[in-house]
Amino acid sequence: MPRINKLDSIRILNKCQKRNKHLLKALEVNQLISSELQLGPLLKLIMEVTQKVMESEACTLFLLDAETGDLVFNVALGESSERLRELYRVPKGTGIAGWSAEHVQAVLQNNVFSDPRFNSNYDKETGFCTRNMVCVPVCYGEECIGVCQVINRIGGDFSEEDLNLLDALSKMVAVAIENARIHQCLLEKSLLERDLELAKQLQQSFLPASPPNVEGYDCAFFSRSAFEVGGDLYDAFPLPDGRVAYFLGDVSGKGVAAALIMSRVLKDLRYEGMAGGNACDILNRFNSKFCETVSKGMFVTLTLLILEPASGRMEIANAGHLPPVYLQGGKPRFGLEASGPPIGIIDIAAYSYDSIQLQHGETVLMYTDGITEAKSPQGELLGEDGMMALLNKAPQGAGNCIDFLYKSVNRFANGIRQSDDITLLALHRE
Repeated sequence: MPRINKLDSIRILNKCQKRNKHLLKALEVNQLISSELQLGPLLKLIMEVTQKVMESEACTLFLLDAETGDLVFNVALGESSERLRELYRVPKGTGIAGWSAEHVQAVLQNNVFSDPRFNSNYDKETGFCTRNMVCVPVCYGEECIGVCQVINRIGGDFSEEDLNLLDALSKMVAVAIENARIHQCLLEKSLLERDLELAKQLQQSFLPASPPNVEGYDCAFFSRSAFEVGGDLYDAFPLPDGRVAYFLGDVSGKGVAAALIMSRVLKDLRYEGMAGGNACDILNRFNSKFCETVSKGMFVTLTLLILEPASGRMEIANAGHLPPVYLQGGKPRFGLEASGPPIGIIDIAAYSYDSIQLQHGETVLMYTDGITEAKSPQGELLGEDGMMALLNKAPQGAGNCIDFLYKSVNRFANGIRQSDDITLLALHRE
């Protein structure tokens, strides 16, 4: 058995101590990953440890910009690091780091000036002098998400062992990035869900729970959002002169933005209704105010109905919405088509209204396009003809009519999730 001399023993001992040091540093990086989920501070800490364990003058972490393919200076440590961050981007394929990202290969180069891939412009810009470097692609699964680079080994050249160590550290960096991204996604999802729930509660607080009691009339509402927060709205309220206003509409867009616009519509339309006038006067004033105060691109389609309870006379003005349906003698027919554009399109719209006499036993129904655009499992739209065919069989009474229509549409959809809200308002004269 060969004997090991003292010099060899020292060399082996030093090598073991160095490996042990590397393992301890790797463990330190692993502990950092499990204790810190904020990506910016975490990556800086990892790079600080990497620079120490690699015994390098400088250490840089680039992350890949998925849109441009450029490498972005995410963490730069060492002399001229601030200037490097100002330079900010390295086009993919440029320089040794860019080549490493493009080819997803590690590079160990102890004489950078002999390497045609080396880009000396960064040294010229910063005043730094690069001698040698190791570049390792940072990959998560099969995807390259960045490059880890160490520059200028203190006191000598980089070795294959250094390359293997940086490769191991880069894998930890990839895990850290992915963990932090997952954490951020979960956090954003949680915040979004909370905001949507608050917006939903706020939206529901705006909408009336029940219509006002009007002797001789039966009124019912129904609304079901396709998403957490919908854009459909409805209201009914008495006017100072004894008339009653009913309206139903659809705000452009979905989610929180639509809910906020909805609250303004409900408030401002009530205000204009209280100011008096016929149905088109109210809509014209409301439209002008909406155009003045709401961002361009937002609009509302709606139908406004003003009822004189004693006579049954109705004024109906339609701002870009679907025509109401009258059920007379059990037979449905369409009412007034839109007499002007949706609210918010132009500031002077000049709406008109239709005057209708609602007789005893008759019903007027307002609805949103979630009804006509309901889809079957085969992708077939219910459409206006399908809705009218269903209404031919509808029972009398506001609540009965709405309940029948909604259940019929559900049977047509056969459990398929719909992409639009469904809202109904029915007014029946007893």
